[in-house]
Amino acid sequence: MYRIILEKPAEKFFRKLDKKEQERIGKKILELENNPELGKPLTANLSGLRSLRIGKYRIIYKIDKKIVTIFILDMGHRKDIYD
Repeated sequence: MYRIILEKPAEKFFRKLDKKEQERIGKKILELENNPELGKPLTANLSGLRSLRIGKYRIIYKIDKKIVTIFILDMGHRKDIYD
C-alpha cells in the first residue's frame, strides 16, 4: 500500500472545492494507495508524471516506488492543469 502526500498546490485547490467534490476526489485519491498506476502516463515536459481523471478535474502525480509513496503535485480543472 502506497503512502499519499499532497503537495501545497494540490492541497490549496482541494480546500477550495465544495464538500461533494472533495469527497468524490478524495475517494479517487484513496484508490491510488492500492493501484498507483490508475492514471495515465504523461509525455513531453511532463514525462515521468501521471494524470488521474475525475470528471472535469485532473490530478497530476508522481510515483516513487523506492519509498512506496505517491506525491500529488497538483490538481485542477482539465483546461488549466497542463499549463
